[in-house]
Amino acid sequence: MAKGITVKPIIIQWAIQSAGKDVSGLSDKFDKIDKWTSEESELTVSELNKLSKELRIPFGYFFLGEPPDEDIQLLKYRTVDNEDQAKPSRELIDTIKYMEKRQSFMRDALIEDGFLPHEFVGCATINDNPENLATKITQELKLKKNWNKNNPGTFNVLREAISNLGILVMQNGVVGNNNHRVLNVAEFRAFVLIDPYVPLIFLNARDSENAKVFSLSHELVHIWLGVDELYNDNFATNQTFNNSKLESFCNEVAAEILLPLKSLQLAFNPQYDVYTNIKDIAKTFHVSELVVCIRLKAKKIIGNKMFDEVYANLLTEMRDNLLGKQLQEKKSGGDYYATSGSRLDTRFATTVSRKAREGRILYTEAYELIGAKGKTYDNLIKYVEGRA
Repeated sequence: MAKGITVKPIIIQWAIQSAGKDVSGLSDKFDKIDKWTSEESELTVSELNKLSKELRIPFGYFFLGEPPDEDIQLLKYRTVDNEDQAKPSRELIDTIKYMEKRQSFMRDALIEDGFLPHEFVGCATINDNPENLATKITQELKLKKNWNKNNPGTFNVLREAISNLGILVMQNGVVGNNNHRVLNVAEFRAFVLIDPYVPLIFLNARDSENAKVFSLSHELVHIWLGVDELYNDNFATNQTFNNSKLESFCNEVAAEILLPLKSLQLAFNPQYDVYTNIKDIAKTFHVSELVVCIRLKAKKIIGNKMFDEVYANLLTEMRDNLLGKQLQEKKSGGDYYATSGSRLDTRFATTVSRKAREGRILYTEAYELIGAKGKTYDNLIKYVEGRA
């Protein structure tokens, strides 16, 4: 009989905790789980494979002598209504790691091709005037005044402008291509990874389009400040800040990018009730209704009492709409290449393809970076390059 693989109990304990599960909940599928968590045990490859899939923990981690250092220090990231999350899920952790791998490839590729760091990364501070900073960012993106007014393509316009500036924009609603590992909008809506050569914005694709527009704008401000949601106190300007002040500033600038105060004042019609105004303004400028509501309160166009009443209703509506959107997507299935292509930044995909053709990277690496292989990879690259 083949000898099993010795696994330390502390690794099993860590894996269970990391997956957000408990021993009792696993006992039906693993009758030896109590033993594995209490003493050093020999597990067969089959048992480890099954445990790895159940806990969604990389197989190789079970060979370690002590738990891996996965302290990504993700203290704050965009959530629904800014609700605090005690600990990032396995899905979020794995998504961040995958994005870091893509970012690392792109950084090396840009340096190899002779590109220089972006000057806009870390060029601002939280003491800057929000309106002035919003104007600077909009100008850098080459967006015209009222660029998003009555523009149904607002999300694509903003995403393309950001990508053209050299910022990677990725999105997905699942981990990689695994439709069983859904990214929960209630946990996070977006995050940004700062790098002077290739900053990266990741969007939860399960969010609404208007909400993703605001997330893009919000994360742009993080890039200008040079601070990402990993909050390692190492960002470019070496500022001191608290999370509340930072997020408030980012929200203010993002709102100014999408809905300048002057535009908001002109759009608000006192002849209509607040609820109708919010709906109309959100539709006109293609921003979230919650953003409009918050902005009306911040600019003292509506009072606290009215805000509390309307905001609660809008929040409930938003959650119901997201649930409906997710159910519809589950039923429709969608087009593979359209869905997979939308997840990728065009510049990133074309760079991977070029480096593979030039022999700078192996096709196996290209397949992993793109998330497809063989003919599917070829067709997906053609689809994305055609979009460019």
